[in-house]
Amino acid sequence: MSIGAKSDTATSTKSEDLRKSSKNGAKKIKRKIIMWATCRRRILCLPAPDAVCGGRSGHRIVCVPHLSGGRGANSSSSSETKEQCEFSSWLKRRGEHDPNTGLSIGLSPHGRGLFASRPIHTGECMLHVSHDLMITPEKLPEEVTKLLSKDVSAWAKLALFLLAHQKKKETSAWAPYISCLPPFGSMHSTIFWTQDELVYLKVSPVYRETVQRKDVVRMEFAAAENALLLCPHIFGSRVSALEFKHAYATVCSRAWGIETIKSLALVPFVDFFNHDANCRAMLSYDEDRHCAEVVSDRDYATGDQVVISYGQLSNATLALDFGFALPFNPHDQAGIWLSLSEKDPLRDSKLKLLHSHNMQTCVTREGVDTAGSSFSLQEVKSKAGRGKGIPQTLRAFARVVCATTSEELDEMAKFAADTDGRLARRPSIDKTKEHKAMTLLQTVIDNRIQKHEQAALAIRDSAVLQKPRKEIAKAIVGGELRVLRSASAWLKQHSQALLQT
Repeated sequence: MSIGAKSDTATSTKSEDLRKSSKNGAKKIKRKIIMWATCRRRILCLPAPDAVCGGRSGHRIVCVPHLSGGRGANSSSSSETKEQCEFSSWLKRRGEHDPNTGLSIGLSPHGRGLFASRPIHTGECMLHVSHDLMITPEKLPEEVTKLLSKDVSAWAKLALFLLAHQKKKETSAWAPYISCLPPFGSMHSTIFWTQDELVYLKVSPVYRETVQRKDVVRMEFAAAENALLLCPHIFGSRVSALEFKHAYATVCSRAWGIETIKSLALVPFVDFFNHDANCRAMLSYDEDRHCAEVVSDRDYATGDQVVISYGQLSNATLALDFGFALPFNPHDQAGIWLSLSEKDPLRDSKLKLLHSHNMQTCVTREGVDTAGSSFSLQEVKSKAGRGKGIPQTLRAFARVVCATTSEELDEMAKFAADTDGRLARRPSIDKTKEHKAMTLLQTVIDNRIQKHEQAALAIRDSAVLQKPRKEIAKAIVGGELRVLRSASAWLKQHSQALLQT
């Protein structure tokens, strides 16, 4: 059995979705980047973070308002700053006479944020932004759109929009907002890490996903390059691949997927929100008023920082998409790899059995079946519980791997046919066999723990990683290590209990 070595061949759902998007358009992108909601008004938002985020410190602060009695914002300024006046004037010129009902932009310990300028009550609309103010792919100049093939995704179109208006500078109608976006070179998404930096994350699935994402961005740039070259009056004499990557990453970290209007959108002002994992307030779209709204999920006093939620994302996803990580992210995951041994005499039979029950194995680019698959673990909260966090599919795969006779495989297939159709989802009646399967999992996980511990030490002592990226790497590897240790502890106790019964 191969442990970990072949994990690079596993397909990343998110990166695969992005790859499909570059070929088939934005409609193929799935929820690992933007989760299209099923209900009429609810969507998942992707605002700026409030954690270990190097890009935040590089943002231009739009305004630092004076909040009398404020407890969170910087209240040293006694009047509106020039930037605040410019931004407010721009909103009014665009028809947004009262977009922020009770909010002011200010500075928090984590950078720019929104603060309550008056008491805000639960259920109250804190913010609304009209559809006219949103940046959508359809607002890219028709002259450019005509030069783009169908392979160019909505993500790339938004990136092109940003590049075009960055070229216009102060003459752009969107300049007050675009000037608030992360400046070139300030982002710490893992796609900007050098290979020498990225190698510290090789134990994590984010390494493979980053490599795949880089490939996607290269394909997107190649598909858009013709338009960039033929429209120098719009984009400038030459847009480099790195400049395109920066614009593309900005879109991925700040765009909102609005199912109602079937579009991606950059929503000025909305992405000034900081993130709170315990907050449930999210962006919605009012079809009648044709505007985006954020409704408060709790009460805020004057001066309180107003936060928003954008889903249960692991540090690997946060680092790849946004360039930050939470030191103790409750939604962290850890990946492990499990495969059939090439020396297993039942390998072909097991592989056929797995495939017949929709338990697919990964195939290399050369078309070779690895007879293995990657699985994501979550933190196991209780040693005495049922092991929630260790997927049932992983346990089932381990039971198939540990089978030693054709009769065992036949019994698994028959039991699945007689019940819910899922292969090996229930523990083996033979406690010894079940103990063997769970011991196998613990061995695999313990091997991953050892590698993560070595990686954590290397990150701690690294002189290569920039400080923000070192903190991100610590959070990623440390979070995955916590998850792995919790799974190992549960399996150890569970295996001991099997022997005692």
